[in-house]
Amino acid sequence: MYRVVHVGTGFTGREALRAVIDDPALELVGVKVSTPDKTGEDAGRLCGSPDVGISATDDLDAVLALAPDCVLYCATAVRREAEAIADIVTYLEAGINVVTISTIPMVYPPAAPPEWRAAVEAATAKGNSTFYATGAEPGFISLNIPTALLAGAGTVESYRMDEYAIDLDKSYPIWDVLHESMGFGKPEGHVPARIASGKVNHDWETVVRYIADILGLELDGVELDWETLPAPTDLETALGVIPKGTVCAHRWQLAGVVDGRKAVAVQYFATVTSTPWPQRWPRPSRADQGGMVFRVEGRPSMSLELYMEQSASDRVNPGVAVTALAAVNSIPEVVDAAPGVLANPLAGPSIVSRQSRTRRQ
Repeated sequence: MYRVVHVGTGFTGREALRAVIDDPALELVGVKVSTPDKTGEDAGRLCGSPDVGISATDDLDAVLALAPDCVLYCATAVRREAEAIADIVTYLEAGINVVTISTIPMVYPPAAPPEWRAAVEAATAKGNSTFYATGAEPGFISLNIPTALLAGAGTVESYRMDEYAIDLDKSYPIWDVLHESMGFGKPEGHVPARIASGKVNHDWETVVRYIADILGLELDGVELDWETLPAPTDLETALGVIPKGTVCAHRWQLAGVVDGRKAVAVQYFATVTSTPWPQRWPRPSRADQGGMVFRVEGRPSMSLELYMEQSASDRVNPGVAVTALAAVNSIPEVVDAAPGVLANPLAGPSIVSRQSRTRRQ
């Protein structure tokens, strides 16, 4: 059994915590929280599971004293990235391995901010520990899946992954996020926050550079283009009306350029249920369902579609679930790995779910 301390019980962290509890190869030995009202709560109760006899704590020293094999770090890094890196460094320096979904650019450390990589590398060296960052997208969806697809490629003229975040008023019904981050309902000409803040480049350039590196491409640069779509009339949505002329969708593409051509790209579409789909925008075969389409042009050309579907027995957003599980499933492999920063996405039969196996006492 691998002894795990879980950190962070937010939207995705709760699902990761539940997965740790349900994993027959893992033993939950502690939960670290940052909000006073969660201190003392049973870990099971924090994630909607039966009590497990492990109480949450905000005491870092108490967590370090547990000397777990791994810390699963799921605390948010939004507007606190430097603090998240500092937290992770603390665990690594103490000799504790870390798996995280929080520091997105570190899913491919060679393309992450140099100061992050240097801090984490120094910490693993000091603590003789191992670090691994993963997630869904960016994460195993945008790294592991295309790696498998490209194993059958010959000449690759271009690669692009299109992500379709459609019907967001139903799949992610938080108006503050959709209005402020995505820009829905904002005046025409508004720049969505993830573009204005540089988040698109910050998070997804790692994906572009990873694909370019495994294809042996030397990029001349990485370019961002984007557009918003104005509502042609008042649009009814599950969260209210998006007025005519305001933003009802946006698209961005981050592309690695070689000799003037877009050789490697990630493209993202965001809409609500009533958004009229422009003819110039490609879309997946399931018009009413978001997903990902991987497109390889070359010899041979290939395409692959991925959809994450709602479980009939669990109402958890499947995108949230797979983000959490990508981290939980990797824990034994990370603990058993040599010390250092794992630079490439883990894959193979050892990085799969263990929850379907019979639990042995």
